[in-house]
Amino acid sequence: MHLIQSQYGKSEIGLLKVFRDGDLQTVQEIVVSVLVTGDFAGAFELGDNSKTVPTDTIKNTVYALAHDHLGLDGIEPFGLRLADHFLGKYPSFDGLEIRLESKPWGRMTLDGKPHPHAFQKTGDGTQTALICANRNGFREVNSGIKDLEILKSTGSGFVGFPRCEFTTLPEVTDRIMATRLTASWQFSNPSADFLDVASRVRSAFIDVFAQQYSRAVQETLFQMATLALGRCPELSQVEIRLPNLHYFPFDLSRFGQENDSVIFYPAPNPHGDISATVSR
Repeated sequence: MHLIQSQYGKSEIGLLKVFRDGDLQTVQEIVVSVLVTGDFAGAFELGDNSKTVPTDTIKNTVYALAHDHLGLDGIEPFGLRLADHFLGKYPSFDGLEIRLESKPWGRMTLDGKPHPHAFQKTGDGTQTALICANRNGFREVNSGIKDLEILKSTGSGFVGFPRCEFTTLPEVTDRIMATRLTASWQFSNPSADFLDVASRVRSAFIDVFAQQYSRAVQETLFQMATLALGRCPELSQVEIRLPNLHYFPFDLSRFGQENDSVIFYPAPNPHGDISATVSR
């Protein structure tokens, strides 16, 4: 028997950091997962732990480095700092993947004024990042967003599809379009202004979704990715997943009422699931 592949690490390391500037405070809550590959055959095959850094040490390292290196310039620089630390400190680590998520805390507004230290979850989605690195100097950064829920009440249709004896879906030229967007974008250079790129990517997604008539979720997805790449020369590719969350008109005729595209109900599962990767 031969060990073909292995990895280990620590997942779902949650932490919150408070940044203080006089009376004004800002918070950053993140979740970090670190998985490493390397010379660990002895641990798997012989129970030899001489090269196995404890996962508890990995966890403690994340907290300790967050104190000095986690900033408000995006989660990507902190992920890269972690990668450099682990690869520089432990010779048994050949490569690693670091996944990060940033919780969407936004500042509360009271009486029209931003509160200095009170926050609430926003509906802007969760920022994500994947850092891949190895001992040979390879560094790859994929940033992203997940669970961004967006909806438009018109400006979408779906016609011209194949029909067979099992097709019951009617053709429509005016329908609700809703999705829970998940996307990632790969950087050509891992030293970009990550927050600025994220802002431009999000703007591209929203501009297409809100302003362009959608003949299919597939078309909208491709237009989103294409515009994001056009606005962000720092990127080499964009990957998007757009589940098609259906809203169907509710039958009010039983109550003697006409539903003139006013009352809809969210359909339960299953739902459509569309994804694609677009590169230059």
